[in-house]
Amino acid sequence: MNRIFSCFIVSIFVYSSSFAQTDPCDIKYKDGKSVIKTSMIGIHENLLLISDVGSYKIVNVEKIAQIKFDYGKHWKTGAIAGAVTGFIGGLAAYNVWGRSRLKFLPKDATLGIFLIFTIPSAIIGGLIGMAFKNIDVYELAKLNPFVKSKEIKFIMRDHATFK
Repeated sequence: MNRIFSCFIVSIFVYSSSFAQTDPCDIKYKDGKSVIKTSMIGIHENLLLISDVGSYKIVNVEKIAQIKFDYGKHWKTGAIAGAVTGFIGGLAAYNVWGRSRLKFLPKDATLGIFLIFTIPSAIIGGLIGMAFKNIDVYELAKLNPFVKSKEIKFIMRDHATFK
């Protein structure tokens, strides 16, 4: 029984530590300096462990002013939404007007809907998605150290590499 309990406790620590590292982020300090493309590894009370290029650093959370996660642009989401919209619209157009009125469609309805409606709609949706950035910015400068360390724990949980 004791062996099973100890295996259970060890598995909890291994499980919780596997989700500790975050996605790459930019950390800006109160004095204006910043660390770019770093990962937050763990936090203990007021000390934050971050990974820099080839090394690890311990940072006091009182010095942190801002944490920013930049995930790029929403072009994939826009392309998927455009493709779905184009396919449903093409299917509706084909069912409403049929092959007799839509002379430009080939004999195979699926191929016609795919070529004429879905692909152009996906391209347009991807271009629209390129206009929107996916950035999460957390302003921490005005928080006290206790609340800031709690907030950083929540940020690390939300942006964990392995969810």
